[in-house]
Amino acid sequence: MLSHEILRRDFERIGRILIIRLRSLGDSILALPLIEALHAWRPDLEVDVLVEAPFAAVFSRHPAVRETLLVQPRDHGGRQGWSRRKACFEIRRRRYDAVVNLHGGSTSLLFTATSGAGIRIGQQKYRHAWAYNARIPAPPSVWQRADLHTVEDQLTLLPWLGIPVPDKPRGRLHLDDEARARIHKRLEAAGVEPSNYVLIHPTATQASKQWKEANFAALADRLEERYSFPVIFSAAPREGQVLLDIGRHARHARRYWCDLGVADLFALIEGCKLFIGNDSGPTHAAAALGRPLVAVWGSSDFRAWHPWDTACESVRSDLPCMPCPGYTCAAFGHPKCIEDIPVEMVEHACDQLLYGKT
Repeated sequence: MLSHEILRRDFERIGRILIIRLRSLGDSILALPLIEALHAWRPDLEVDVLVEAPFAAVFSRHPAVRETLLVQPRDHGGRQGWSRRKACFEIRRRRYDAVVNLHGGSTSLLFTATSGAGIRIGQQKYRHAWAYNARIPAPPSVWQRADLHTVEDQLTLLPWLGIPVPDKPRGRLHLDDEARARIHKRLEAAGVEPSNYVLIHPTATQASKQWKEANFAALADRLEERYSFPVIFSAAPREGQVLLDIGRHARHARRYWCDLGVADLFALIEGCKLFIGNDSGPTHAAAALGRPLVAVWGSSDFRAWHPWDTACESVRSDLPCMPCPGYTCAAFGHPKCIEDIPVEMVEHACDQLLYGKT
């Protein structure tokens, strides 16, 4: 175990560091403020990121990231990315001075432990914390407050090591120009003027985070009838059924796109006039792109997961059982927290961002 004093001294001298950020799109995006803060502190520090292949676009164009390493996700196939065995070999071959694990699961522990790095950093709360020779204390004890956002949780490394933390660590996405060109061409073919459309991403990872399909359909109908903005719905390829269900409830025909890769989705979000979504990765992408957004919130902890550093209107319930893990609803048997949010409340939030109406 490295002493804190030795670690602080050695960290100022390292040349190459690997940040491990596995799992979801939203988690990946919320790691960007840490990477930007490290780059601002030491522009000479070579920062690489290991991420699951579907989320490569979060880091691959970012000027603070030297190399984006891709590993195949466990839950679905794909041609991109290394196997776990290959990833262990490639990480070891690069001979990093330090590895920072932002995930804490068994796979990221494997990559950290086999890296051969002299400094292997994880949080004390991680499973198998003994495997790290530098352990970040509980973030509330470092920040001296409990109301931490996930961004601040991941930034805890900096105040713990005495590294300056920006007043407003932002975390911005940097996009692929080819993706922008593809989206511009697609919008043109659909008869949609760039930068003059509303984008709705209606899906989430849990039912307790996902507003009803009929509500999204009604909201889109109202916005088009009132403002004449075209509305586009987006979803991941495996979420196409949600868009079909919304289409069955809608009064008007509109565009439903569920065939976009992450880079193209970012480009579509970047050009929208207003983004509407649940607690989901694309909602965090809209925040990281500085888009006005309306977040329809369910069971998750708004304090820890709200959209970071953007113009945002949140619509959520105030039930005594909130927040909760969201896997089941022990209080009502169904996710009342999000299902009972009326269309009128979300429409009003859209009005606020579009025209400042009260």
